[in-house]
Amino acid sequence: MADSTNNDTKPNKRSKLRKVFRISYFTMIHVLAIFALFLIATALAVHFKWTNQSGTTDVNNRYFEELAEEYGQDQDMDSIQLDQHQDAFFQRLGVLAKYKPIDARNIYMAYENSHDVIIGLRMLDAASLMLKENAEYQRDLKELKKFRNGRKKSVYEWSNYKVWDEFCLAVLRDSAAIDSASRISGVESRLIVMCLVGEQVRMFNSGRERFKQYVYPFSRVMLANNRGYGVTSILEHTALKIESNLTNKKSPFYPGDYFAKCLNYNDSFPSLVVDSIEAHKHKTIQRLIQGGDHFYSYLYTGFLLRQYYAQWIRAGYDISNRPEVLGTLFNIGFHKSVPKAKPEAGGSAFNVGGKDYTFGGLCFEFYYSGAMIKEFPITRKAFIPIKELEKKNEKYLETIEKLMAGDSLAVE
Repeated sequence: MADSTNNDTKPNKRSKLRKVFRISYFTMIHVLAIFALFLIATALAVHFKWTNQSGTTDVNNRYFEELAEEYGQDQDMDSIQLDQHQDAFFQRLGVLAKYKPIDARNIYMAYENSHDVIIGLRMLDAASLMLKENAEYQRDLKELKKFRNGRKKSVYEWSNYKVWDEFCLAVLRDSAAIDSASRISGVESRLIVMCLVGEQVRMFNSGRERFKQYVYPFSRVMLANNRGYGVTSILEHTALKIESNLTNKKSPFYPGDYFAKCLNYNDSFPSLVVDSIEAHKHKTIQRLIQGGDHFYSYLYTGFLLRQYYAQWIRAGYDISNRPEVLGTLFNIGFHKSVPKAKPEAGGSAFNVGGKDYTFGGLCFEFYYSGAMIKEFPITRKAFIPIKELEKKNEKYLETIEKLMAGDSLAVE
């Protein structure tokens, strides 16, 4: 009985194994067949483009094309066009900031990183496209365009005339001399140029009928007539007082021991004396009327500003950040310089292009106008400390000492 039972069990096990194998086999065959059909169907779909979605043209496509052609090729731009684009960029950026300050900031950061105004303008165009339904924004853009077409470039009227650019070129030709005078006197170069601008414009006052008649000489830096000497028109007695203050320790304008060692008092230009005017025989005046780069005009201007600063700082008033006050003092003279808590700006009054100015007021305008700012920057350090000057100009002081001792071979 036992043997018979064991024999019956073995065929049953074999039968089950065959059944499992057969099911697995056919299952695999069907899976492979289905996978093959899927691959065939996919290939056919791709071949006959059954999976392609129908496309459409973006509603803004026309604007995209216009914007792409708006600015042409960058390499085709000249300096004038570049200036115009930069003006437009900042003006439009200001309008966008009124409505979308986050986007305006992002665009400005992109401009700062790339230094490419075309990129900035294209980004502004894209933002404007997003705001095409914003009636107020679009109205402001139209008003801005009218403003650009109908108004002068700068808020400072005196800088909107073509002849101003010519004057700037003349000043830039003297930039090395101005920088030298600034380095020696420790007075910011922009303050020195500020006095030059005020004095040059003042020479052409409201006595002339037409602006061009008295602004034309801007095309060169003029030597003053019947007023003073040098391009900054320093009066004779003022020049002598400047030199006296360099050595007179009892003077309220005494700037410090360093400055007496900065001037070669022996330097003279007798060949410039071609008349019988007694003052022209004085070495001081010869230095001021020297042509070329007008170095001494700028140096004496620096000395004068330094002496006013010394007087006021000694009295407890810091006017280093008051260009209009320094300009006024330069204009009105030593005898009217009275240190006080609330100084008044003003000085000589004159008219340019139909607009009234005071010397101090014009100095203020130029100082903060941004004109020639790259060459003569605002440093926030208008007067360099004396100890720093002594160290910086050590070689120059040695040269002056040799020249004063009669060493004609000394080189600055």
